[in-house]
Amino acid sequence: MGTALRLFLRSRTWPFTRKNRALGEVFAKVYRTNFWGSPESRSGAGSDLVQTAEIRRRIPEVIAHLGARTILDIPCGDFHWMKEVELNVEYIGADIVEELMRRNQELFSTPLRRFIVCDITKGPVPTVDLVLCRDLLVHLSYQDAFAALRNLRLSGSKYLLTTTFTERSRNFDIPTTGKWRPLNLRLEPFKFGEPLLLVNEKCTEGDGAWSDKSLGLWRIADLQLPEIR
Repeated sequence: MGTALRLFLRSRTWPFTRKNRALGEVFAKVYRTNFWGSPESRSGAGSDLVQTAEIRRRIPEVIAHLGARTILDIPCGDFHWMKEVELNVEYIGADIVEELMRRNQELFSTPLRRFIVCDITKGPVPTVDLVLCRDLLVHLSYQDAFAALRNLRLSGSKYLLTTTFTERSRNFDIPTTGKWRPLNLRLEPFKFGEPLLLVNEKCTEGDGAWSDKSLGLWRIADLQLPEIR
């Protein structure tokens, strides 16, 4: 584990022990307290407009390349940056925080855009052409991550566009879902293989410590999903 990552994890001690609480309650508390500390977005600094400039430009290109007509954005968070993206498709924004989805539905819904409550680790998940899972698996334990991926496959959705850190040499688990660490999805235990397409986000957080942060595209049906015990 690199020095920058060790310092980051020490500085962001996770205060929300899950115990018997539902996962939605944990992330609702993160939202209410603005735990990640961004002045722009309750979803954290990674959702600021500066950090999403590149993917706001590239995501419409990916959609056009795939000929996708439906997209699921999970977790969509507070919709801070995605509202700036021109999407001529049916869009479903999903998140586990119920109050946040009510807010998004009231503020941002259109005939082609709606917001739903969904716990991806339990399902069911809507069937779409493209699932965008930015900054999701990095917050999930291995057990919850593979539960989420199995539910995506059960949905019959076609493609997954998700966060991967391409230069990391190994992955490690986290004991509590909600914490964070970078994941290279080509490596154990995921072993996704080479992505069909890779979009480097040009991330400048951590003074360049996460400059390998990217969105990788895979066919969901091709993913190997072992049981994690």
